[in-house]
Amino acid sequence: MAGHEPLRVLFLTTYSRLGGSSRYLVYNYLEYYERAGLQCTVSPLFDDTYFTFGLLSRPTGFGDIFRHFGYFARRVAERLRALASARRCDLVVIEKELLPYFPYGAEAVLCRGVRKSVALYDDATHIYYRRHPNPVIRLLCRGKIAHVMRACSHVIVWNEYLRDYAVKHNPNVTVVNTAVDLRRYEVRRYGEEGPGGPVVLGWIGTPNSYPYLRTLEGAFRDLAAHYDLELHVISSEPYDSPNIRVINKRWSIESEVDDLKAIDIGLMPLPDDEWTRGKSAAKAIQYMAVGVPAVCSPVGVNRQLIEDGVNGFLASGRDEWSEKLARLIENPALRREIGLNGRRTVEAGYCLDAVAPRLVATLRMAAAGGPG
Repeated sequence: MAGHEPLRVLFLTTYSRLGGSSRYLVYNYLEYYERAGLQCTVSPLFDDTYFTFGLLSRPTGFGDIFRHFGYFARRVAERLRALASARRCDLVVIEKELLPYFPYGAEAVLCRGVRKSVALYDDATHIYYRRHPNPVIRLLCRGKIAHVMRACSHVIVWNEYLRDYAVKHNPNVTVVNTAVDLRRYEVRRYGEEGPGGPVVLGWIGTPNSYPYLRTLEGAFRDLAAHYDLELHVISSEPYDSPNIRVINKRWSIESEVDDLKAIDIGLMPLPDDEWTRGKSAAKAIQYMAVGVPAVCSPVGVNRQLIEDGVNGFLASGRDEWSEKLARLIENPALRREIGLNGRRTVEAGYCLDAVAPRLVATLRMAAAGGPG
């Protein structure tokens, strides 16, 4: 990017690098941004403490409530300090919103006080607020994301479903693919598994998504009656099943790739609704990046990513999940073929080298005031 003036960019993320959404939206690209002449500062709302001291769990007593409230108050104060320095930057990038569960307002003040601003979305946050079980949060935040999109100079989204919503509120919208760093995601070695042993089904994600995994319990019951199987769940809390033997792998950024390489078939079940249609395909892309065949529900961006029977499988309903998983369980050669085809798909369009140049160009264009 020689010839460009340095561009000072402030990223206001939701989480530190330990948070999956912030890692995929911002942190993974920092090396590329710096190399392209962007001077990047990242200010997370929730830092590493949020993940390492049990603050992810719902408080269960007065002491827990006090600890959660104190942490949140400190982090809000830190965010406000970050906002005070934003006007010195050429571009401010907001991950979704500035303060979750707060009504729109801080974003309006920020966007009026800075030169240019960009909002990033990898899921349908507007649907989350519209469907929230707490009526107060629904009332306060129902239209918040639309306001944020209108206030920003540009919006970047990670799938076409989100684009269709964003363009209603901002004409400057860019769509990019979810991407992984292929320097980390080495391909699993086929042909070294040794004789015997169970076929390992695998799932990675947060406990909030366990209800999606539980939709496969009927298929697990069908398959476990005929095959030697294990289910590896890579998450922050244990998963249990009455139908299949479960091995829980506690997620960490250091171990996630090795844990993914230890599975034979990756799972991404989803219901088809307005929330899930806006989700990224990060799970499937992680499986594919290590050469593991992915079986996914045909929902949202999965339809774009997966060519059924070529680089993965799409499955709807118990019978189809059972049938397609059985095909892969019975055929190691097919698992290898599908897995390596998936890896090639990631190399072609879902890795940092493929996506980062588009993001760099979009941020520079937004800072210059160009159209989407």
